[in-house]
Amino acid sequence: MVTATKAVAFPHLTPTTAIAWLKAVGLLRLSGARGYWDNCFYLLDVSAENLVENLLNYQPKPFVSPWNSYSLFNKAEGLAAVLASQSKRYRLMREGYTELQDAMQSLDTAGQSAAQKKLTLMADLPRRVSNHHWLEWINAVGLMTNTQTGPRFLCNDLLGTGGNVGTTDFCTAYFQVCTQLWDLDTGEPAVDTEAFIRASVLGEPQPKTLLAQALLGHTYPAADYFDDLAPAGTSLADYLDNGGRSSQLANPVDLILYLEGATTFTGKAIPRNEVEEGGQEYTIAAYPLLLEVNSGSADTSDRTGRAYEVWLPLWEQPMDWEDFQDIVTTDLAFRLKNQVVDTIDMLDVITQANDYCGELSRFARFGLWTRKGQGKYLIYVGLATPGKTDFGAELRKWRLQARPSEKQPQAQYNLLTTIQKTLYRLQQGNAEATTAIRVLGQLEVLHSRVQTKVPPVPQLKEKWVEAVYQEYPIVEVELAAALASTAPTHVNSGHAYPFRRLLSSARYDKKKDTWFWSDEHHDKLKTFSLEALCVSLLHLWNEVWERDKYHPAHGWTYQASPDAIAAFIAGRTNDQLILELALGFALCRIPSFLAPFSHTQPLPEPYKYAASLQWSRNTSLSAQTVNALLAGSTVPLSRQLAAMQKPVVLPSAITIGKRCALALVFPCQPFHQLGEAHA
Repeated sequence: MVTATKAVAFPHLTPTTAIAWLKAVGLLRLSGARGYWDNCFYLLDVSAENLVENLLNYQPKPFVSPWNSYSLFNKAEGLAAVLASQSKRYRLMREGYTELQDAMQSLDTAGQSAAQKKLTLMADLPRRVSNHHWLEWINAVGLMTNTQTGPRFLCNDLLGTGGNVGTTDFCTAYFQVCTQLWDLDTGEPAVDTEAFIRASVLGEPQPKTLLAQALLGHTYPAADYFDDLAPAGTSLADYLDNGGRSSQLANPVDLILYLEGATTFTGKAIPRNEVEEGGQEYTIAAYPLLLEVNSGSADTSDRTGRAYEVWLPLWEQPMDWEDFQDIVTTDLAFRLKNQVVDTIDMLDVITQANDYCGELSRFARFGLWTRKGQGKYLIYVGLATPGKTDFGAELRKWRLQARPSEKQPQAQYNLLTTIQKTLYRLQQGNAEATTAIRVLGQLEVLHSRVQTKVPPVPQLKEKWVEAVYQEYPIVEVELAAALASTAPTHVNSGHAYPFRRLLSSARYDKKKDTWFWSDEHHDKLKTFSLEALCVSLLHLWNEVWERDKYHPAHGWTYQASPDAIAAFIAGRTNDQLILELALGFALCRIPSFLAPFSHTQPLPEPYKYAASLQWSRNTSLSAQTVNALLAGSTVPLSRQLAAMQKPVVLPSAITIGKRCALALVFPCQPFHQLGEAHA
């Protein structure tokens, strides 16, 4: 982080409000200095007084949206006043308006609706106008693209629906603000202009520096609808008029900085017939950070099935405005047909773009909340920090099919929402693999009981299990991995039936390389508790051994260490965690090595003899022996051993018999031979 003594901090410009971020980028542009973000915005090599002086010398630009009914081009007196002005300050605006007026005379929009007029002017005017400032504006407002149904206008939500919010035109308000701050005829600043600048730029509290703008509320909702979103401790009298609605007070300089910041995102669509072979069909650099997210992914979304966010980039190393614009209009431009559609995709694209991921360290997320009749409001959701994980990529296709929907049952909707949020945090680089695995396992069990259009989760790689153990190197993870690795195998065919097949109705079609829900699954395993799962699994193993000679000892991948089993038998484990992890690990390939082999704790003799039968290839515990152990009796176990000519002396009853029996579901290595039990 920069520690230069010349850095000027702007404590009022934090990344938690869109207007503050846009003002900061506007300041970066107009100051010509370098800036960066920490907990607030900083500028280097410039003084506060230099900033004020720069803005006092500001030259208004020819921003105008001629398709809007309330633009200056539809208000003859405003346009005439600009064209008649002789001041040097308004030269840029005057020259741009003159060229634009000449270009429009050759276009016929008579009788067209507002929407048709916008399409006509957006498509034709950029080819007829060369003014850089106006082209920057129009290419930031939105882009024209060609679709099968004709031309389509894609708007940049930072600038409303086309340079306007409702009937309020940004550029008309901008013109009014500029003429209020600087005389149109002389170009001289008004008496209060410096006070307005100091209040906006430096955050100095000044009396009478807030005016009714009726425009910036969507970037700072508290200034628009105070009753919903006002900061704690703020007086209602500061915001509400006699009608009970906010007066939308704002500093006029805020609007200038806002538009200067928003027009950073400028770009253009490339028509199909101009694209080189193999090149991009379209770039959408005007608003590369607008994305659709899964319902429930943003805090501002609900069960409507669709939600949108705007991501505003932050950077920690000093950068000037030109470098910043170059990044956002090139590196952050995505192909339209492959546009990112959710938060995880966004993080994945950013993380893998090595050219700039080191420049843009974080992103401020804003959900687009539609207020009835009042357009979209940018509500702060949180900071996104790209990580170095590619976990989300493995589930990309499935995630897009597993979106929460208002039509889903509440339990399913809640799980899918939790999964989407968890995968997003995982993609950020946070330690969330354990949470993801637990929730994915719960969803698998739920989907095995209900009809759903959401496909099964594809088989996940070993790295998921390894990541969970890296987060929590505990015996519960060991035991869950061992349990999930069991795969009863037919002794003749050698065909294995993984734990997942016994657990759920998810099946894999090898020819189609796809997972699907089968109607042939019979819910034999109980999953409401670890004890119920272990008991039902032991009974199922015994049943298939007696009938078909399938045996769990022929297919396991991972063996639990004796110390992990000892902790389980002693009751020192979190059984609910083992259950949830095992359900999740059933979706994964299980690695053969996970934890260091540990054998420092003693194991009960009855367990050692029972395990030697359970996990040897040619033997298996009888159902009577298992049931007796569950009840605390070792008598059937002693009889079974004697029948095998391996007589031993065991206590007839043990208090830990149930835990010893339940522990038999975990594959173990040291007790393959009965002779080892005597040791």
